[in-house]
Amino acid sequence: MRIQQIRNATLKIEYGDVTFLIDPWLQDKGCGFSASTIIPEMAGIHNPMNDLPMPPEEILQGIDYCLVSHVHPDHFTPDYLPKDMKFIVQNADDKEKVQAYGLEQVVVLEQEMAFEHMTLIKTAGTHGDNPAVSLAMGKVSGFLFQGESKQLYIAGDTVFTEDVKKILVKYNPEVIVLNCCAATLPRGRLIMNLDDVGAVCKLYRDSTVIATHLDSVNHATLSSKDIRQYAQDNHLEKLIVPHNGEWIA
Repeated sequence: MRIQQIRNATLKIEYGDVTFLIDPWLQDKGCGFSASTIIPEMAGIHNPMNDLPMPPEEILQGIDYCLVSHVHPDHFTPDYLPKDMKFIVQNADDKEKVQAYGLEQVVVLEQEMAFEHMTLIKTAGTHGDNPAVSLAMGKVSGFLFQGESKQLYIAGDTVFTEDVKKILVKYNPEVIVLNCCAATLPRGRLIMNLDDVGAVCKLYRDSTVIATHLDSVNHATLSSKDIRQYAQDNHLEKLIVPHNGEWIA
């Protein structure tokens, strides 16, 4: 297994003999949405806040499938995506949204999907720290990769809940990817914060935890620097915060 941090929650994953692009947000810097934020100096800044670490054509090289956890503008835009790319989405609503961009090869991951040497399993998430926020943000999913390599769990845009804990207990994945910039709107927090990351790391000390969804959106309240400092202060040697463009084997 190899994982490349691209930008935000966009990852390139080589798992067995299949290469996935996760949550493709290849939009040019500053050309996207601006979120409501609780940090006044970040108000009005358009996302993504940083450039891609390499040209889009290099990122797209060798991709077998594009895996979309949910169709929010910091997880999916059609920029630079080939019309013939194969997409896997969480439900029929997201399939319709992706196809609206002229991207026709879209299938829904109902619960699990078998490949030659691996299985992809859809997992649940809660996109907000209170019911009003999670309802407004809508349905989101994570993914579990099972096969010849170690098990990989991508939690997706979720806070740490009992449902997430149940997934971790059931599968005990060796590698865990957490979206953890603690993005926060005036009405509430959307994804994991330091407490959530710490809870996962302490429960699964033998697992490698990869922190992602960092440094790219204007409603983030945590940075990669914050997570690295937290890992150092708490002696969490297996908490990794990759730089954009970096590969982790």
